[in-house]
Amino acid sequence: MSARMMRPASVVRPVAGAVVARRVVGTPGEVAAVVATLRDSNRLLSMSMPAQMPNGDGRVWVTVRFIDRPRAARAAAPTRAGRRWPVVTAVAVPSTAAVAVAGYLTVQLVTALIALLPLLAGGLLVLAVLTLLLRRSGVCCPGLHCPGCKH
Repeated sequence: MSARMMRPASVVRPVAGAVVARRVVGTPGEVAAVVATLRDSNRLLSMSMPAQMPNGDGRVWVTVRFIDRPRAARAAAPTRAGRRWPVVTAVAVPSTAAVAVAGYLTVQLVTALIALLPLLAGGLLVLAVLTLLLRRSGVCCPGLHCPGCKH
């Protein structure tokens, strides 16, 4: 901890909020960050000298006294009064819906065609056999059961 982080205990400030004393334990960098945050927010009243933890793992502890104020609500970010987004939404939403409906209908059509494929193949086979049986075999023969050539 640097000397810059230490504040004299004799500094008296008006207190607006509850005064809380807490023990901060961590690495020297973590403890310094907590103390710096309290100091920068103008809430730090006093702190003890850093002391090494007894287990020797490099952690330190500091007792800090600070003002516990409720955080002020953040101000909402100013909104831009642009008219571009409603136009984009008015175009994008219907076009996306149209693409989704077209995709759905395409999938339904392909599924129906796959389900009808055996029926269509059977019908084409029947038409092919009838075509072979009923075709003309010559000039005078009209097809199946021709009375002229006894076919």
